[in-house]
Amino acid sequence: MHDSQWTDYKVLLALGDAGSIAGAARLLGVDASTVSRRLAAAEEALGAVLIIRGGRDFVFTAEGRMALEAAQGMQELAVSAAGAIRAAKTAVEGLVRISCVAGLAGPLLEFQAAVEAKYPKLHVEVSADFERADLAKGEADIALRMAEPHEPDLIANQCFEIGLTLFAAKSYVARHGLPATEAELGNHKLILYTRRFAELPAFNWLERYATANAHTMRADGPDMMLGLVSTGGGIGIIDFHGDAAPDLVRVFAQPTAFVRGWLVYHESARNTARVKAVVEMLIAFLRAQARLLSGRRD
Repeated sequence: MHDSQWTDYKVLLALGDAGSIAGAARLLGVDASTVSRRLAAAEEALGAVLIIRGGRDFVFTAEGRMALEAAQGMQELAVSAAGAIRAAKTAVEGLVRISCVAGLAGPLLEFQAAVEAKYPKLHVEVSADFERADLAKGEADIALRMAEPHEPDLIANQCFEIGLTLFAAKSYVARHGLPATEAELGNHKLILYTRRFAELPAFNWLERYATANAHTMRADGPDMMLGLVSTGGGIGIIDFHGDAAPDLVRVFAQPTAFVRGWLVYHESARNTARVKAVVEMLIAFLRAQARLLSGRRD
């Protein structure tokens, strides 16, 4: 006995629609002997007689009617699935998940509102995580990354950059003043990043100015850096969030470094309407936020 195949059930559907072996053969585009062989295979797979022949006509047995109902259910599911897939490709509705670094979650709140205002049936979910989402495994539909992706099935658009600027708390400035030049940074208390950021030049830019007496502590991430600098403990490198903190001031007018940002999505989502709509809006949104994100003061 072999397992039943979809082709076996297609024969049952044709027999149910046509009412005869010859009619089923015409519907399937095969000869009557092929229909008979497939029917025999279905009966062997199911271990039951499915039809009772009476000359050119036949009737389904009780088991045959059960198998026919099963085949009809499979067909309905297949048609429904096909329709859902077509709708996903053409309808701008449903859920789109965006993975990003924690610092970008705030600006994306405004983006979520803009998407839902334009497409009421389209919803955006933002997940801010230090761990990189695996787009090939469907962990997210779109990712905002701070490093160029090299996976072959990913589509990437370098559409934004984040500037990193030296900040100090007003309370620190009141006690120690500000350096007039980069060379004077060695005379100040510096808050540096931990070693896990050591391979990121933009984050470890201050390391060159650290002396035995210069730095007081290290921050294990941008959020911690913002908090430590805000306490007045020293000068540190912060992204655009520093400008939004009322108790912080820039040490120098321009950012010390820039990190390029990439909008990334999987090639399989290229023609999916909901993802395509969000990608287009997100690229435009990030470009409109260029001054905020880059921190440039032209």
